[in-house]
Amino acid sequence: MSALDRRMHPKNAVLRHCRRDGNGVARLIVDKTHPFFFDHPLDHVPGLLLLEGAVQAAQARVTAPSFVSAILADFKQYTFIDKDILLHTTVAKDSGSVICTTEFEQDSVVRASIRVTLTPTLQEIDQTSSIPLCAMSSLDDMLPCTSRSLNKQRPENVLITTPVLTDQRVTAQLLPLSDKCLFSDSAETVHPLYLLEAFMQVQRFLNAHHDGDKRIRDILTGVSFDQSAPITNFDDGVALDGAREFVGTGKNRLARSAWLTSGGRRFAKCSIRTAQVATKTKSKTEEPQPV
Repeated sequence: MSALDRRMHPKNAVLRHCRRDGNGVARLIVDKTHPFFFDHPLDHVPGLLLLEGAVQAAQARVTAPSFVSAILADFKQYTFIDKDILLHTTVAKDSGSVICTTEFEQDSVVRASIRVTLTPTLQEIDQTSSIPLCAMSSLDDMLPCTSRSLNKQRPENVLITTPVLTDQRVTAQLLPLSDKCLFSDSAETVHPLYLLEAFMQVQRFLNAHHDGDKRIRDILTGVSFDQSAPITNFDDGVALDGAREFVGTGKNRLARSAWLTSGGRRFAKCSIRTAQVATKTKSKTEEPQPV
């Protein structure tokens, strides 16, 4: 495996393979003691853990130095903790990139489908001035957002400063990578799900500070992530700038996006998709997967 953004800490390995399942099939490890995926008690598998499983399934299928350049996830139904979750991964290639599509099956029902694209690096990653990703613990002058605003119990799992709101925009800084946060673990470049989770924390902040029809639901129908090139550290700072309000994409369908910048350069874009569903009509077999 040559993915530059692969996990290094054994506790972050979320896949296991059983001979009886056959090739291209893995099982998701649901560790309820994981300090990030299960920051607080849940009765379902968090969408972030499904994303991690899809990324690791894709990373296992590349041989050349590569990075995750795109993620596109569709969440269909809840995935529950107490039953086996099978991952079925298919692989395709396009212009040198490896595209892996993973379906998550539970009780013979596909609960989510996630496509991960890995792209070969065009140049060697410069490590000479990089700080190891899990060694930077100083927050410098940046103060983290309150964990309560982000639905987090562990302060070390807060990845952003308090967002700044204007009439139309929301901005925030990503905190320096810390060895106290298990989710900052990555081999040579910043992990894409660290960046996507920072974006999702901004969405939770907006949810906590809006009322009525402006309030974002924590239950999503999908997320996406695209980056033009990986970054190795936060030396140049990483900022998020996005829309404060949703954009309609169809009947009862909404979307919202944000850009990530480092050193004044846009390098990644994150998006969420959600559906307006009346609370009284929802059931856990009909809801899309929460993230």
